[in-house]
Amino acid sequence: MSKIKAWGNISSRRLCLRRLQSGDAETLYLFRSSPKINQYQCWRPESIEEVREFIEKQTELLLDTPNTWFQLAICDKNSGIMLGDCGFHFLNQNSCQSEIGFTIYTPYQGNGYAEESVKAMISYLFFELAKHRVFASVDPRNLPSVRVLERVGLRKEAHFRKSFWFDNDWVDDVVYAILADEWVR
Repeated sequence: MSKIKAWGNISSRRLCLRRLQSGDAETLYLFRSSPKINQYQCWRPESIEEVREFIEKQTELLLDTPNTWFQLAICDKNSGIMLGDCGFHFLNQNSCQSEIGFTIYTPYQGNGYAEESVKAMISYLFFELAKHRVFASVDPRNLPSVRVLERVGLRKEAHFRKSFWFDNDWVDDVVYAILADEWVR
């Protein structure tokens, strides 16, 4: 954990990726509990209280803690409105690889926010945390997310057939990835 830098917000042209705050609970619950948005996600909060507890645990989490997801709010830089959330999955101790995930609330989809936030996340992982490889695991039926990953330059590395138990069924899992030396800022 010696490579941990002090946490600061991640900024892009239009967005600010920041730690979740207690005031985000209602918005986070609103979109994360929506069947349209969470149909391909494992975390489906059942109550606002569950979201508040999640945020409380996230505020205590250190960046690059092994075996954790470090979740962030995706916010409009000018208005501060929360547009979605994204996260870094830090793997084992001293791992040079990280997984990413992202969610954009339905009213804000189709405006390039997912692509912009994914680019900002990947740049942060490569240039600030010196990761070697960044990857994302996605259900191949989630075509909007697949398109985002492909547009930002991740390559499809694997397609595992019926390898993930989800919603009482075996579903496919596709892995997209990119290496640090392939990433262009």
